[in-house]
Amino acid sequence: MDPVTAMATASAAFGALKKGFAIGRDIESMASDLSRWMGALSDLDQMEKEAKNPPIFKKLFSGQSVEQEAITTFANKQKAQQQRYELQQWISLTMGKSKWDELVRMEGQIRKRRQETLYKQRERRRRFVEVVAWVIVVGVGFSALTAFIMFLKGQTAYADQMTTCRKVKCEKMDNRQVVCVFRGQNNTIESQIFEYMEFIPSEYQCKYDPNAKKEMTVQETLRAVRDSQK
Repeated sequence: MDPVTAMATASAAFGALKKGFAIGRDIESMASDLSRWMGALSDLDQMEKEAKNPPIFKKLFSGQSVEQEAITTFANKQKAQQQRYELQQWISLTMGKSKWDELVRMEGQIRKRRQETLYKQRERRRRFVEVVAWVIVVGVGFSALTAFIMFLKGQTAYADQMTTCRKVKCEKMDNRQVVCVFRGQNNTIESQIFEYMEFIPSEYQCKYDPNAKKEMTVQETLRAVRDSQK
């Protein structure tokens, strides 16, 4: 149901009514066209109410279309009111005010039936869509939050794998190289070989390796490095 379709239905039914009156048909013989016209006007009224209070997701993601729909609905409602006025004048003048009052009562019954069936179903569908949309938004938000927390944990875990290693001792291996031993937390030991005259830092971030092997002394570490270079 949209305002353009509803207005097209109302205009087609109204045109049929005008032709019927022009050739002298009575109201009873045009009951079908009259019912279609009244139903379309009822739909336009309902859409005008909905346009004034659109669903929150429609406001957020279809802002421009919501405004356009409200304008279209208002314009079509004005056209429908003009049709209603013309029909009222015609029936009141040719058949009397009592006949128009009878049609107004019939219109009220049509509106009531549509309210209890079509509009309630439409409202239930709208609420269902809103609930599903909220579930999706909350689910996506929760997934994004979970991913962010896991990322932080991963970064923390990576950071926890590093420790500050400080220079303990350096020893000249030959005329070109110097080997230095750095020690960090929980007997984390790393050795680095530097070129002679190369800058040797007093500390750096090394891989955290708490007692992964049998604890080694600085002398044993230097000896192992020298042996590996033979």
